[in-house]
Amino acid sequence: MKNTYRFFIAVFFCLPLSLFAQRTITVTGSGSAISKPDYAIVTMMITSQNNTAQTVFSQSDETSARLMKSLSDAGIATEDVSERTFSLNPTYDYSGGAGSGPKLVGYHMMKTYEVKVHNLKALPVVLDAGSLAGANNITIEAYDVANKERMKESATKKAIEDAREEAGRLAREMGGQLGEIISISDSESAGAAVPMSFGREEEEERRGRMSGGVNPQEIRKHIEVRVTFSVK
Repeated sequence: MKNTYRFFIAVFFCLPLSLFAQRTITVTGSGSAISKPDYAIVTMMITSQNNTAQTVFSQSDETSARLMKSLSDAGIATEDVSERTFSLNPTYDYSGGAGSGPKLVGYHMMKTYEVKVHNLKALPVVLDAGSLAGANNITIEAYDVANKERMKESATKKAIEDAREEAGRLAREMGGQLGEIISISDSESAGAAVPMSFGREEEEERRGRMSGGVNPQEIRKHIEVRVTFSVK
């Protein structure tokens, strides 16, 4: 019995390794998902300038309060407004000539607020609210979708199906059948609408441009996958 056991072990190790090698196919596939954006990110800058820092802070606080009130009246929730940047810079007078140093003549303060607008139909109203409250630089930075994961899942599913179709064709050319997925990796990219900005001097032009409603570009998410299949 012991000799028979050793004999079978010897036969097993003498078999060609190619009989145990698994045939595989690695292909790439791509897929995209498109959706209309459901919110916009807007930035609004307010500025204050005066000869004392105390006055500048006071002016800035008043403008900020007016902006918050105006945005609230336009339907923007408090949690959808946040302060993004803040800067206070001294202003100097260099006209004294080479014999004297610069003279401090005042301060210039800038604050930028980020506003998330969920109701895109009301976006022109929100932009008007910011401008009328004293914001002198307003930018629509981006349009986006809240449920990005759903878009990614849809694009990934399409990419895998694209890869499966190509792998199936190659498997048939090899005289086999496509098996299970062994490994998969992906990469993604997304596109959004082009932002735009305006100042107070462009107010009338902006109103004319947006009077027909906001029609932002579609959001596209593109996925590429690299998939390895077994071949039966």
